Amino acid sequence: MKFTVHKHIPLTALLIFSAVLCCFGQLERTIPIEAQIQICNTLFHDNKFEEGLENVQYIHQNYFDTLNQKNQAQILELGIKLSFALDLRKLTMEYLGYYYEFSPSFTAQDLSQITPQLEYFVEEYIASKNEQSIYVNKHPQNIDLVPATVTVYTQSDIEQLGVRDLLDLIRMTPGFAELGDNNERVFGTRGTSSTTLQDVLFLINGHRITDVLTTTTAPDWISLNYIDQIEIVRGPGSALYGGNAFGGVVNIVTKTGRKKDFNNLSVNAGNGTSFQNLGKEFNSFDINYEWAKRLGNIEGIYLSATYRQSGGSQIDYAKTRQKAILDDVDNNTVLRPADLAGKEYINRYGPGYNLLLHYSRKTLQITANAQSSSFIYSRPSSLNLWYSQDQDSLRRLRRRVDKREFVQVEYDLLDATKFSHNELKLKLSADHFHKDFYSNAFSFGVAQNARLVGDEYRGTINLEFSSNDLFNNKNDRKGHFLFGVETLVNNWFYSYYTESNDKFELQSFGDQFSQPGSSRNEYIAAAYIQNEHHFIQDRLIATMGIRFNYHNEYSTFDTFKWGEQYSPRAALVFVTSPKSRLHTPFKFKLMYNSAFFPPPFLYRRSTTTQGIDQFKGIDNLRPQSIESGELVLFGDISPRVSYSLQRYINKINQFIFRKDDLYQNEPTQRRIAGFDLEIKYKRIPEKEFKKSEKKVNWSVFGSYSSVKQNNFKNSDNHKYFDVFNSALYHPSDSLSLFPKSYLNLGVNGVLKKSSSTSIVGKLHNFSTYYAKALDFGVNAQFIGSSSIDSQYFLDSSGLPGFSATSNSQDLPASIVVNAQIKLHWERFSLGASVFNLADKKYFLPSVIAKTQRQYGEGRMVYINLKYKFTKS
Repeated sequence: MKFTVHKHIPLTALLIFSAVLCCFGQLERTIPIEAQIQICNTLFHDNKFEEGLENVQYIHQNYFDTLNQKNQAQILELGIKLSFALDLRKLTMEYLGYYYEFSPSFTAQDLSQITPQLEYFVEEYIASKNEQSIYVNKHPQNIDLVPATVTVYTQSDIEQLGVRDLLDLIRMTPGFAELGDNNERVFGTRGTSSTTLQDVLFLINGHRITDVLTTTTAPDWISLNYIDQIEIVRGPGSALYGGNAFGGVVNIVTKTGRKKDFNNLSVNAGNGTSFQNLGKEFNSFDINYEWAKRLGNIEGIYLSATYRQSGGSQIDYAKTRQKAILDDVDNNTVLRPADLAGKEYINRYGPGYNLLLHYSRKTLQITANAQSSSFIYSRPSSLNLWYSQDQDSLRRLRRRVDKREFVQVEYDLLDATKFSHNELKLKLSADHFHKDFYSNAFSFGVAQNARLVGDEYRGTINLEFSSNDLFNNKNDRKGHFLFGVETLVNNWFYSYYTESNDKFELQSFGDQFSQPGSSRNEYIAAAYIQNEHHFIQDRLIATMGIRFNYHNEYSTFDTFKWGEQYSPRAALVFVTSPKSRLHTPFKFKLMYNSAFFPPPFLYRRSTTTQGIDQFKGIDNLRPQSIESGELVLFGDISPRVSYSLQRYINKINQFIFRKDDLYQNEPTQRRIAGFDLEIKYKRIPEKEFKKSEKKVNWSVFGSYSSVKQNNFKNSDNHKYFDVFNSALYHPSDSLSLFPKSYLNLGVNGVLKKSSSTSIVGKLHNFSTYYAKALDFGVNAQFIGSSSIDSQYFLDSSGLPGFSATSNSQDLPASIVVNAQIKLHWERFSLGASVFNLADKKYFLPSVIAKTQRQYGEGRMVYINLKYKFTKS
């Protein structure tokens, strides 16, 4: 039986009549569309989801194109809400896809009267559509399938862990350890250590941010505020990124304005050890303002501005039982006696800034960044390296100033063409670096105070073609093909001065300069190719890749060396479960990578009487290279517990070390083997917790790293598989200047509403009454002993001494505990964090100093404030 309903019928009568009809079957299709939509909406509010969805589907399939935009939006919204209410997630995703195509700028706020669960589901969908295609493997990829060992931290991880800077985050990552260096704060990875961060490549939105002169990237330069996601790769990465990716890659993906609008101000203020001295030069503070404007799902703009200063943690050198001071000695002659008076501040920074601007529209990405850092030298490795503690000396002779600016424009040339299923990305970038740093007399082979000042300018062109279906077979198994070319020109103009009779005189750089202070150009180019193929869809994936590297000084292809002029990689990933990767207990990765490391001083090497003192090297100094094999076993023991176990063996050729104030290559090859273990437990998965009514969520994490080094017995050119032949290398462990083991344990928690009367419940009530939520966390780091070889030593009483000959000794193990707590209101948050809670006194191994030791950072206390001008 058919009924015809006309527009003049009152709406109330229409709804009553439609309710009666619903008892007998489908809604009559002759009812006007506006009325049918109203009836579907009534069915939704009456919890008659099946009838409502049936009518929505009929309208969408038969009349959608004839509707006006308002009615189209209403039908898609009802489709989303009704299918979600019926737990039809696949259908909900389909309607979200329709809505996204209909209105690319829609948000969860555009949907009326939705539950928090649906709001979160919509936000997650929009976030997935807005993911940037800049990842460590140069295309969006599930972390389980990436052919590398990667640890990922999101902005929420950074906030929950309470870290102060990027180095705090890195040393929580298995395989990494902080090292001592008076020039800047540095770290090493998997047993390798150098004088700077030059063997780990840093990227911001895919752009390398290291300079060419020194290839340094202090982690303190990076602002944590603009990080959306950071991917830390352990192991060589030269096959994709070139020479500086020797020990790893740190890929920083910044926030964008495409997800949501926000307008935030945050302040961190602290002081080392105590708040007794409140002078501005001793305090630490970090002020950040960030603003984002969502112009649509395909367009947004983001701005972050940070102003920072750190007074550092206080060291009182008068307390000799806590802090040992060593004389400056040369050829058994005391050049300067130890000054046991005064105080020092470890990890001290002068004012600096960090500005980042990001604009995106579809495939167009523009990133601009400007940074300035002023690092104040502390006494490296307990030596008395200056005459005065006054502020003039700090500003003039005890600082390093680094500035850098870059802008990168990225665009897919195939966007909006019939070939848009492929990508042809063009990246254009320009960089400027400025350095002005002093080297104090006797610090590391420098006979007098010296100064290096100048600028670098770099232009880069990168073109990458990638396709997901170029080599796919008839069975439509996935794959990914990548081919790229890159070229850059680097111009640098530096001047080197040494002090004589209280005056600084311009000196020659050495063998590369016809005149002191003249400029020069460097030309670098590369071509790389990589192919991934799914032999079994999302279960068995093979990757093969290679990169060819050219440099007009050290890589001209006069010789063709594996891992130097070209860097290959191969990987096999296997996931045991064919249905779901989310809760699979056993997943495997087997990988081979190679890389080369061109030290910044390589093509500025000189004799002992020429060149920059810090860069002096033997005449035939060559790049070091690495080959790495790795087996990874990882998975999910349960929905709450995950684990990862990595076993790696590296072979390093022509390792560069410093001896007699000269850099030179080790005559024999090195074998470095170790393993990293990670275990994580979450009481409630983060995504579920956000939409859950549970009152408490907490997580526990732990990681352990162990590493050993063996040198080969002779100087033969061994193949990689020789690392498995114990007869070819010394059985004894010869690892030096790196902790033999590293243990990291932590717990984090979030407290929500509760009516419990227990002690924990009262804490919940407290946090709920005064604030929306309470975060807390504790992290303990065990730093194992490190072997060093130096003429300087500490006796059993901790008193300093000097020997005529070098002697092997161990820096003792130590434990550092960090803690943080934070309360959250609607727009405001307040917290406190403490690094080195017990003010533990410990040493870091230091490559560059003769003592081969440097004090670790003491206690630092911070107050954290954040205000949101707009609601979350």
